[in-house]
Amino acid sequence: MTLGPRTLRVRRWPLAVVQLTVALGAVCACTKIVGIEDTTVTRADGTGGAPISSSAGSAGSAQAGTSSAGHGNGGSSTAGTAGNAGAASGGTAGGGGIVNSAGSGGSSGSAGASECPCSAPKPTCENGKCVVRGPTMAKVTSYYIDSTEVSKAQYSLFLAAKASDTSGQIAECSWNDSYAPAGDPVDDPRPIVNVDWCDAAAFCSWADKRLCGAIGGGPLAEADLQNATKSQMYLACAGADGERYPYGGATLKPDYCNESASAFMADVGKFTLCEGHYAGVFDLVGNAAEWLDSCDASGGTDHSLDNCQLGGGSYINDKYTCQSYYDNPRGDGANVFGFRCCSK
Repeated sequence: MTLGPRTLRVRRWPLAVVQLTVALGAVCACTKIVGIEDTTVTRADGTGGAPISSSAGSAGSAQAGTSSAGHGNGGSSTAGTAGNAGAASGGTAGGGGIVNSAGSGGSSGSAGASECPCSAPKPTCENGKCVVRGPTMAKVTSYYIDSTEVSKAQYSLFLAAKASDTSGQIAECSWNDSYAPAGDPVDDPRPIVNVDWCDAAAFCSWADKRLCGAIGGGPLAEADLQNATKSQMYLACAGADGERYPYGGATLKPDYCNESASAFMADVGKFTLCEGHYAGVFDLVGNAAEWLDSCDASGGTDHSLDNCQLGGGSYINDKYTCQSYYDNPRGDGANVFGFRCCSK
């Protein structure tokens, strides 16, 4: 069932993988290839592993040697302590002190590497820091979800970063030659709409997130759309008890969410009473319908015709509960089709 008037895709530009290499000193570097299939963040030596502290080692302290009566070799000497190393080598120890005289101070450790690799709620490495692309993220049990739908302004940053490069998409999106949406210019706080499933998936991957799908990773089976133990979107909206509305219960509260009575698309997060079962998550029903990582293979060899699910209804549809899902072809964009992302 279609949620609103379909807008024909305006097929747009072709795109290459943009490589963002952030040099973080002579010792280590955080390298990230920003594409539709992102690579693992690695250190300059090619190894992976846990994040490395970015603080420099402190200089070693010098302590005076103390005099000890009755010992033939006089006072003991205490070396300066080594600098506290960052990722790089630490400071060198100070030299031993002679009797009643200070040992030399240790040298400072050099600065360590970036805090990369990053993870939700700040999943992206930019200029040596972990940042969020798109909406901020809120915690839902074992994963994170965008606090709002992706806005037009946020999507415009993705378009600027990708330029004409659409490479690296999953096989089912190999036909997708542009991320530019149809319709109005993409620079305001309303949800980005008129995007197809592949556009949404590409944005989420660029942001080091993914379209909301199965809890624990991967696509969500259609049979699990209303399973709070398996669906990221459903748990965030309906809670563990599968309630009808994100604000709780089975009774509609008029004006809590941007539903069919409003007749307009609202700015993301404007309806502050339309908060999910987990703090800081808004507009899981109403406003824009949201693409999910839940598709079939009905298109055969033409994956643009595969049916993919949208959740939450929209402001022009009277079915906008946590249990409201619709399918539309992967390649369709419409003036109420938007999305948000979840953590990997």
